Amino acid sequence: MTDKKSHPPKVRVATKPPPCLVIYEAGGQARNGSSLHFNATGMLIICTEPAPLRTKLKLLLQFQGLRNPFELQGEVVWTNIHGSADSLTPRGMGVKFLNVERDMERVLSKLAERYETHGNMYECYYT
Repeated sequence: MTDKKSHPPKVRVATKPPPCLVIYEAGGQARNGSSLHFNATGMLIICTEPAPLRTKLKLLLQFQGLRNPFELQGEVVWTNIHGSADSLTPRGMGVKFLNVERDMERVLSKLAERYETHGNMYECYYT
């Protein structure tokens, strides 16, 4: 008889994707942030130095596993510069993307599906 060891079935646990790394340029200065909350029209960028409202930004979005970053334009539609940095009002800014091509919208929508486990409670900050 063959000796078969009993192995418990492998359970696949959804792993939390790493944040999207964001480099944003405002007023001629590049700053860093990250995001777990975004869709095809905008994102919440967690950062220590958010830009003021209505500031136009140049954004570079780097997702783990993708070779090249995405370059987008955006406008700050919500910001928390001086307030508390709690889970209800995180330190950062909501950015609405500007002039996004259809193909890029589709790519961002597909990427956002990976992050849906985080919910979209912050969507009101960038849409």
